[in-house]
Amino acid sequence: MQETLLDAKKREERGKGPAGRLRRDGLVPAVLYGPDIEGGISLTVDAMKLEKTLHAIGGSKVLVNLSVEGEADKRTVIFKMVRRDPLKGSVTHVDLYQVKTGHEMILKVPLHIVGKAQGVSQGGILDVELRELKVACLPRHIPQYLEVDVTPLALGESLHVKDITPPEGVRFIGDPNQTVVSIVAPAGLAAEKTEAEETESAGVEG
Repeated sequence: MQETLLDAKKREERGKGPAGRLRRDGLVPAVLYGPDIEGGISLTVDAMKLEKTLHAIGGSKVLVNLSVEGEADKRTVIFKMVRRDPLKGSVTHVDLYQVKTGHEMILKVPLHIVGKAQGVSQGGILDVELRELKVACLPRHIPQYLEVDVTPLALGESLHVKDITPPEGVRFIGDPNQTVVSIVAPAGLAAEKTEAEETESAGVEG
């Protein structure tokens, strides 16, 4: 399991005005939440160091050692939410969540689709319906991502949550019959298939 370090400072001011000044100074407003934190703790982090941290973890739910100025002990956190400017792409705000050792967490983990489905070679289209999955696990078992191999899927077939094997110490939350990916026929191919089926049906009736 990957771990990394992020430095932060506590801040007193809140609101759009102070947040804008922080961003102009190369800082990003952040809020730390957790089971033992009432109302959240307002923080600031260096924008460049934050980007390096996010790049290092690749957007995954990776444990981060948070060092808050003035505190002797580091806090173990994950990025709960990262907000970016829609035009510039720069980070404008982050929410951090402090994890508690020995306590199960519920969070969403990204799905990584791997392999080339047989149905795609047959002219089908890979339709991804689910890009992340809600899981429950202890902090030390948080997966960076869940790999989904679509190689065996033929045209018209689907893969569901129940078809994915959870990693050790991880259980899935939600409907096991939820579709993750399907191999669907292109519109033209589907129309040809329907026409052929209707012709065949008419021939049988005649």
